[in-house]
Amino acid sequence: MRVVIACCGLEHTRRGYESFARELFGALSGRVDVTLCKGSGKRQLNEVVVPCLRRDLLARFMNPERAFYWEQITFAIALVPYLMLNKVDILHYSEGNLSNALARFLRWFGLRTKLLHSNGGPHDPAHFRPEAFIHQICGECQQSALAFGIAPERMHLVPYGINPDQFRSLEGREAARNQFSLPQDRFVVLSIAALNRSHKRLDYLIREVAEMRDDFVFLCMAGQPTSETPRLREMAAELLPGRHSFITVPRERIPTLLAAADLFVLASLSEGLPMVLLEACSAGVPVVCHNSSHFRWALGDAALYSDMAAHGALASSIRMVAGQPEVLRRLSALGKARAEKCYSWKALIPRYLKMYESVLGA
Repeated sequence: MRVVIACCGLEHTRRGYESFARELFGALSGRVDVTLCKGSGKRQLNEVVVPCLRRDLLARFMNPERAFYWEQITFAIALVPYLMLNKVDILHYSEGNLSNALARFLRWFGLRTKLLHSNGGPHDPAHFRPEAFIHQICGECQQSALAFGIAPERMHLVPYGINPDQFRSLEGREAARNQFSLPQDRFVVLSIAALNRSHKRLDYLIREVAEMRDDFVFLCMAGQPTSETPRLREMAAELLPGRHSFITVPRERIPTLLAAADLFVLASLSEGLPMVLLEACSAGVPVVCHNSSHFRWALGDAALYSDMAAHGALASSIRMVAGQPEVLRRLSALGKARAEKCYSWKALIPRYLKMYESVLGA
């Protein structure tokens, strides 16, 4: 069985799709015949560069969404010759437009490679290609697809995996804070997310921390800038003067950044599988997220839940745990245990291999 993991943004974009592709490739290597096809970077052992029009370059001339669309389409076009020259049993990917293009190209050229679409967006079930099998990463996504009418035999529920040890920094809190110019004498609330309002809702987070009117609480927002970032900077400067920072860090420094935090907050109301929360749990950082059945399915008793749609709810939650170190220690221990038992690659790789065998035999 030969598996190809394809990700058009890998090596030039830092998002969940790219992180998943890279980590899955590493976890599968040595266990199955696996190749990583990526949109840029250097060619390495079992890694193939598939040339495409990169979104970061196209975004200079068009809307970012259109730029991402054309990156996927040109990547799919360039991937077809590789699939024609190499026998590939399963092509595993995450991007929705890539799925549409590949399904057509494989049909036109009579290729028998099976498509496995990882639903990490998550994507609307109406957009799933009938030719593709669906890798569901959370129970809510699977139930939504079943309700829409997607056949259960086309879907496989296996969460994203992580390497928990990777997020446990050897740096102490004081040294970690010095590296990112974070105050030593404050309660540091950290959010790692795209710096936007529309999905990650950093405007809500800023208002809730400001609502506390507590100089002891410092907010650090780390992530990739977006078109909405300048307005967020203005808001934070107005509401949290001297009590906030915006930073962008390479992925390899995330463990050190997590080591600097007292509390981790994700303000979005919906996610696919909230990988950033699993990373924080792995690092032993207590997490707060939206009180929904989906987040509770993912984290169980390993998180503090708050109604992020309600004014003042998050402020109340932060105020409560900031003064209760025993609660923070308990959440830290539960988070570490949850990440190791439910989401470590060690626990999940057998399930991925079983999924591939099922798709191949279908």
